Amino acid sequence: MRSAAVLLSLTLAVHSAQPAPAADAPAKAEAYPDAERLFHQNPDWLGGDAALSIPLSSDRTLWLFGDSFVATTPAHLRREAIMVRNTIAVQTGRDPRTAAMAFAWNTERGTPSAFFPSGATEWYWPGHGIRLAEGPLVVFLFRLAPTPGEGLGFRATGYAVAVIDNPDDAPSTWRPRITDAPAVPFDAIPATAVVRDGEHIVAVAIRDQGTHAAALARYPVAALAKGDVASGEWWAGEPKGWVRADRLGPDGPTLVIEDAGAECSLHWEKRLKRFVHVATYGFGATEIGVRTAPALTGPWTAPRIAYRPPESDGPRPFVYAAKAHPELDGPSPDDLLITYATNSFDFAELVSPEGQRRLYWPRVVRYPIKP
Repeated sequence: MRSAAVLLSLTLAVHSAQPAPAADAPAKAEAYPDAERLFHQNPDWLGGDAALSIPLSSDRTLWLFGDSFVATTPAHLRREAIMVRNTIAVQTGRDPRTAAMAFAWNTERGTPSAFFPSGATEWYWPGHGIRLAEGPLVVFLFRLAPTPGEGLGFRATGYAVAVIDNPDDAPSTWRPRITDAPAVPFDAIPATAVVRDGEHIVAVAIRDQGTHAAALARYPVAALAKGDVASGEWWAGEPKGWVRADRLGPDGPTLVIEDAGAECSLHWEKRLKRFVHVATYGFGATEIGVRTAPALTGPWTAPRIAYRPPESDGPRPFVYAAKAHPELDGPSPDDLLITYATNSFDFAELVSPEGQRRLYWPRVVRYPIKP
């Protein structure tokens, strides 16, 4: 199992501080603990980071998790578990209170390992993705490398895409074809959120350094279905429009959201007829904010605070990674379900009995969507 220092360094780099939004109307979301049973259906899966979701069909949803605890003994205790770089699960059914959840990871020499395999010196954390109507599932992956004794001990080196040709089959039969993307000459890494826009797939690319502002990259559907990201274009604002990375200056693409979060979600919300962006704001003690826009390129509203997680008011709070999951059903037709992550600055707390019970599991809230 990794050391406390390694876990802390990994998490701090991904979830660095963001400017807090201005005060807004009282929170309207509410905790939805009944939905959290979804993540407790396999006694060997003992909690994970990130929690992204991709609809595979009308009633199947893929979940992607970052660093995850996987049991290695019948005791199912985190202190006897291994932490792998990424795991997945497939949900069957749209209502998390009644849906079935099948978790998956790889096994090497009898030991749990990442579903998206790591290289000898680098590893992948999952980004978002999309099931293409033309057939395959495409998942973006963040690529990381260690930097011993330097900074936080690792750095982002770029991204990759994984193509899965048979997403209707059981995950045990999936054989992801992973292609590393060429480096870009500016600070923006796809894709924490992915949406389709006509004949293109648009990816939200987050700036790694400083405030996590967001740019947009797009890829032709036919090319992305083959794992080809070389033909990607970046939004450069009006009047330039979409241009290739090598035609952008050193400042890179136009930033469409000035503080988009180290992790976020973005989707077209049919009930509002607008795009919706969800992220956490602050660091440690955070709040969940919601923005809207008539187009992917904006203009985006200021974030409206939808919910303050109760963990933000507890001792040593570490709350982050809010994301919406519009493919899931809540108890009301107006509900938009949102997850967020809870963690600890002390690794020992995560593997304690109390930490295993209440920390490092996805939390769920329901947020009413009102036109």
